[in-house]
Amino acid sequence: MLRFTMASIAVAVVGAILAAPVPPERPAKALVDALGDPSAKVRDESFAALRDRADARPWLRRAARSADQDIARRAAALLVPHEKARQEAVVPAIDACVREGRIDLLTEWHQFWKPRAEADLWTVGPRAAKAGMDLFAKSCPKGSWERFEKMLALHSRVVARSHDGPYPEQFRSKGDSTWSIRTDRMVQVPFPPECIRFASIGGPAHLGMRPSRAEQFLVLGPVQARRIDTAFVACDGDVWGETPEFEPSKGVLTARGIVVCRGNFTGWHGVGACVLLVDGDVDLTQSSETRGNLIRASGEVRLPSDKDALPVNCTIESRVKDATAPYKFFEVSDTGLLVADDEEGLVVTGIKPNTPFGTSGIAKGDLIRSIDDAPAGHSEQFRKVLRRALVCQGDCLITVTRGDKTIDIPVFFPLPK
Repeated sequence: MLRFTMASIAVAVVGAILAAPVPPERPAKALVDALGDPSAKVRDESFAALRDRADARPWLRRAARSADQDIARRAAALLVPHEKARQEAVVPAIDACVREGRIDLLTEWHQFWKPRAEADLWTVGPRAAKAGMDLFAKSCPKGSWERFEKMLALHSRVVARSHDGPYPEQFRSKGDSTWSIRTDRMVQVPFPPECIRFASIGGPAHLGMRPSRAEQFLVLGPVQARRIDTAFVACDGDVWGETPEFEPSKGVLTARGIVVCRGNFTGWHGVGACVLLVDGDVDLTQSSETRGNLIRASGEVRLPSDKDALPVNCTIESRVKDATAPYKFFEVSDTGLLVADDEEGLVVTGIKPNTPFGTSGIAKGDLIRSIDDAPAGHSEQFRKVLRRALVCQGDCLITVTRGDKTIDIPVFFPLPK
């Protein structure tokens, strides 16, 4: 009887414990704020509680920028495991971007990547260009494609040197070296352009005289060049020409090239055997010859007025949806947020359900003031900052004005699948 009573008491106690309400998990922001508590014990307890809190990352990034060195140090230490895990996600993310043709996200991931072996960086260029090359083979004259193939074969046999780092202001290439490079910008080409096999550029690119030899350029900014010849160029911006002193043109001569751009393209003198996929306008009014091209634009395609310069054997499409297919560029709407520039700033005009922003708590009519405590800027600036946060962090902190209130809203992005 005693055993039964004791067992019954034990069961009742366990049941009471199981039935007792579980204390709610402390909000991530409150834990991060506690990193600055006057009590060392509270700071240590908060630090320990934040180790596995993925929802704390946007707040930790803010804390890592704190003027209080102890807060900044603790927050930065808590972010280290996430940053390591983020690097492990790069290769699958690049694979997904290649499959889906997400060309600027691919470039963003490539710029962010810290591979174990630098040689792994340089295989991305040909993979990124393959869909464009396949389209070139189907759409442009056979002879031009055969020449392109010969250049590819020739180029692949040359052992390339490499440069991975900030733009080398003082660099000068010697001899006939061929280079693969990753850098932050290229405003004047220190490498002879004809000697670049692959370039991943995190900002604007000034390609100079003659990018050629079957190169691949992935550029997170506009491109300026006098000539694009036997090359693949994908850029997040306009493409226009470098103007020599003795020539009044602002266009770029293009031959046997694939150009994919989120911006306007300005041609000059000749555009022959090219694939131009343009999310913007195409201006060929200065071209004296337009032959054997596939040209698609989401905006207008302006042709020469001279009858002798009118296109020959070209497929030209304007006002096309998805003009850059099989490639696509990142849009703010991809994350579920619709915005518009307004006199007061960046206004939320819509939210898509079951998306990162759709589940964040941001609302239609909110005025976006900042992203990760930096000014949101206009919609195009915001798009680029958001893209970088999506890749490098996987989250961001959006600050909005709603009526007379200022609200911080964390947003989390899934990895590409």
